[in-house]
Amino acid sequence: MGYARVIILLLAALFVFAWGASRAAGAEINIVVTPQADPLETFAANELQRYLERLFPVSVRVASTPSESAESLFFVGLPKGVPGAEALCASVPKLSDQGFLLRNAQWKGKPALLIAGGSPVATMWGVYELAERYGVRYLLSGDVFPEAGRAFFLPQIDKVFEPVFRVRMWKAMGDFAMGMEGWGMADYRPFMDQLAKLKFNRIRVNSGPSQPFLRMTVRGVTNSSATLWYGAHFPITDDMPGRRLFGQEPEFWNPDLPLPGAGTDALITAAVKHCHELVDYAHSRGIASSMVGSITDFPKELAAVLPETQPVQQLGQLTVSPGPTVRPDNPVLIDVAGTILRTLVDTYPDIDSYGFPVGTEWPSWIDLYQSAWQELDARYHISEVTSLEAVLAEAGRRTANTGGAERAVMQVKGDLAGLCFADHLRTDPAILPASRKPDAKLVYYEVAEELFPILPRVLPKDAELLVVLDYTPTRVLRRPEAFDKIPSKELPTILAVTLQDDGVGVPPQLTTGSLHKLVGLMREHGLAGFCTRQWMISDLDPSVAYLAKAAWDAGTTPETTSRDLIRDVCGESAVGPMLEAFSEIETVTAAIEDHGLGVGFPVPSIVMGRWTPDGFPKEFAADREGYRRALADVQKVASPKGEAGAEYIRYWTGRLEFGVAFFDTLESVAAAATAEKAATDAKQNNNAGLFAKNMAKAAKLATDAQATAFKAIDTLAKVAKNQSDRGTVATLAEYMYRPLKRKAEELIMEVGKTSS
Repeated sequence: MGYARVIILLLAALFVFAWGASRAAGAEINIVVTPQADPLETFAANELQRYLERLFPVSVRVASTPSESAESLFFVGLPKGVPGAEALCASVPKLSDQGFLLRNAQWKGKPALLIAGGSPVATMWGVYELAERYGVRYLLSGDVFPEAGRAFFLPQIDKVFEPVFRVRMWKAMGDFAMGMEGWGMADYRPFMDQLAKLKFNRIRVNSGPSQPFLRMTVRGVTNSSATLWYGAHFPITDDMPGRRLFGQEPEFWNPDLPLPGAGTDALITAAVKHCHELVDYAHSRGIASSMVGSITDFPKELAAVLPETQPVQQLGQLTVSPGPTVRPDNPVLIDVAGTILRTLVDTYPDIDSYGFPVGTEWPSWIDLYQSAWQELDARYHISEVTSLEAVLAEAGRRTANTGGAERAVMQVKGDLAGLCFADHLRTDPAILPASRKPDAKLVYYEVAEELFPILPRVLPKDAELLVVLDYTPTRVLRRPEAFDKIPSKELPTILAVTLQDDGVGVPPQLTTGSLHKLVGLMREHGLAGFCTRQWMISDLDPSVAYLAKAAWDAGTTPETTSRDLIRDVCGESAVGPMLEAFSEIETVTAAIEDHGLGVGFPVPSIVMGRWTPDGFPKEFAADREGYRRALADVQKVASPKGEAGAEYIRYWTGRLEFGVAFFDTLESVAAAATAEKAATDAKQNNNAGLFAKNMAKAAKLATDAQATAFKAIDTLAKVAKNQSDRGTVATLAEYMYRPLKRKAEELIMEVGKTSS
């Protein structure tokens, strides 16, 4: 027998064996998607094929026509025109554009499952719902699969899914290196895939006046000072904690953008391209986009064309605002702001909606509240709804919010001027009507709640309202009566919900229990949905798992979603300890929201702002104990299921060790500051011996604080999952470790002087 003949016979035998094995496994599966299907439905069919082949020992074929030899079938989208499937199409109930159906069916006597949506993206969500019911767990960092080797089955289901909340928005860009402003598309693409699986349907994209995401030329002046994170820089050095996370770049930066030395023009060009790519990729996954711009803060170089300006008191002081005599109806101001708004629309016509905050707290505009009310009343008869006196009186009773009643009253007054100004821009024929998108959908941000009753008259009929009732969930829940004012029946209203607050900052955070109460209030008052607010994201799987389910099922509870999450990722034995750990973290988060906002704020004063001899607050000691208890709970999980479970336990172990060490650092800082103060006092009293003793103590404590900070940051680096974590490490190296190192060296030098 010739060599070639032997090879042919062997290959034939292998083919027969493989065919027989696949038949034994019940293997021939067809996924049917019609030739006229939308690209999202075709994508969904390919995703289903990928999941089925990963989950079961089967061979799956995506086809436009079912095979007679197929043993089981999936129909992705309505099988219009498929012979024998007419009855399937006729039996589908009416679905909204976000609704979808999973239904057992038959095709020529063979078992089938119909996945049909009221739109292509809804069909895709149906596929992801099915994969989840097969045991796939969607985390923000990727998928976790159940154990392989199960026999294939078709789940028994006949269910229509319609959302509780139609708007499920993720804030994609922030303004700190620990947020998503530093993410390149290589970071965003897998993350956006996970958002789609969790059925989020919108992202919020920022374009702040100091950011490089918009090139604007106003009256001949072009912005030339664009930067990231308010102009801060985070160098990468060999001696820093977490150095292994970074490559050869000289500083932490968005990898899609040129480094600052390339110049503003190159930076803006790349940043605009980056934004377009982000929006395009979101659209490819059925996710809409909303871009937020500024109409009241401007790049500082535009001061040359504004009638009068003053610096905005914000990080970096990179922007300017109207000066004390500039009114909202000033034609030059309207021209400048209108040009920016029109440029935003013209630069990004593919964006689905455009938002802008209307509030101001500038004294120059606060003083104009009466004339602003009168102007709005003349146009929209708002006094038929309520009176200015009643609005101000109600604001004066808002004492439980951040800033108290005085700030609430100022907010109302400034927002009246801001609303009046926004109305000038919206109705000016030279602005939106002259843009590439005259019918641009607008989203109004952060209007004072006392003005909610007049908004249905003031805002355009197709507008949306995004409300920020307070910074954190616990603070919002102190005033549930605020929901009574929301005009959700007249205006689609979106609530900003905080998953991770920048004021609490870098310590571990969870807010799932508070979110559950907020979701109940949102449902009760008919809100359209939510927009997340977060910076770091690696802690957030429990909260996001809850939100993703609660957006579709009113009976969802945090305990159920967290229990299922832990079981799927880590195994049954981990459920009890991890639930206890999550509960402890939530307790600490709520406590810090109450007494410690600002403790982990990622700014230069994060540690050295605590260099005072006032001692280590007992509240912070209690927070640290809460993290220690949570860490002890996590350490009870002896044998998590699989590598994904082991990785999850490693993450929370390192994250909580960081939380404990962060407060250890603050304690050492307070002790070192106290010793330094004692040394200073001794020097003033001419007590050289006591001065030397306390200075040596201060140097030792500062060195300890430096070492503890290094260990804390390095521990966080070991469990870093994404670019936000890397940005956090770079931020803490610059604002926590390096200042402590410099201070310790300074004190050591002082000790050396005394000993000599």
